[in-house]
Amino acid sequence: MLKRPAFIISEIGQSIFNKFLKNKHNVNEISLQHKNIYVLPSKLGMKFLLIALLNFVMGINYQNNLILAMAYLMVVILVFSILTGYKNMRGLSVKYLFVINSYAPKSPYARYQLQSTSSSQQVKLMISGSESETISLDNSDKKTIEIALNCTKRGVYGLEKAKIISHFPFGLVSVWSYIQPSDVIYVYPTPKSAENLDIELHEELNDAGDNAQSRTGSDEFYQLTPFIKGSALNKVSWKHYAKTQQLLSKEFTSDTTQELALNFNMLSGNTEYRLSQLCSLVNQLTEQQIAFSLTLPKKKISKASGDVHQTACLKALAEH
Repeated sequence: MLKRPAFIISEIGQSIFNKFLKNKHNVNEISLQHKNIYVLPSKLGMKFLLIALLNFVMGINYQNNLILAMAYLMVVILVFSILTGYKNMRGLSVKYLFVINSYAPKSPYARYQLQSTSSSQQVKLMISGSESETISLDNSDKKTIEIALNCTKRGVYGLEKAKIISHFPFGLVSVWSYIQPSDVIYVYPTPKSAENLDIELHEELNDAGDNAQSRTGSDEFYQLTPFIKGSALNKVSWKHYAKTQQLLSKEFTSDTTQELALNFNMLSGNTEYRLSQLCSLVNQLTEQQIAFSLTLPKKKISKASGDVHQTACLKALAEH
């Protein structure tokens, strides 16, 4: 398939631009200095400069010193904006903190910390068309800033280059730099639950040899655990429910050897629907502090519980 000329030109331009940057922005923290700050007139500045040029031509043609003085003054203002804008950004430190992962179709957020050795005014971040709020910092001031990332579909993404930009003082110049952290973004599946999903899953767990171990030991009472929708009603502690109105299941010593497993192949529907249901179950079991394992076609996560285990499972679902 032939590429369109415009696409080829865009690729060449991006390649030249990346070579010009020489990977000096591929860091998790950057301090803006002379070597990594770029300054150009903004769109408003270009119009301002054009008017100054027209004034200069008119002043020459009509030999009008007042118009010439106005043209010179406009150029002086533009030069002053360039110097002031550069000084405003110099000494600003930008540090990447972390990404707040999300569930599709919500956008994840990247969080940065900004600190300035002097005063920095009207600074913001831009990533792929998304903009953060504009902030100003005083001497040695620290502020955190969040920016929405353009990732709404389930999957794993690389963190794109962030542009640090300011149009201070008059909006006539653009002073900017870049920071390219080395991190990945996870967009988890949309949690979806069905009324009979838990029942079907637990029936499979009790019947299937691959996902449930055979009961061993005596049927002695072991502990009370939060009731899981779909569990056998003959295990409910009805006396406890009558006193506290809280559903709890009685767990026996023979139940403690049983493994609660979530298996992709047990569910029905297309890939995204299965992942969404597994995502809902992972969150539900973690909230109830129940240990479980997760089996996907190309990956298996051993039985565990807690927030770390939940994050590992959600990342595996996003990667699938």
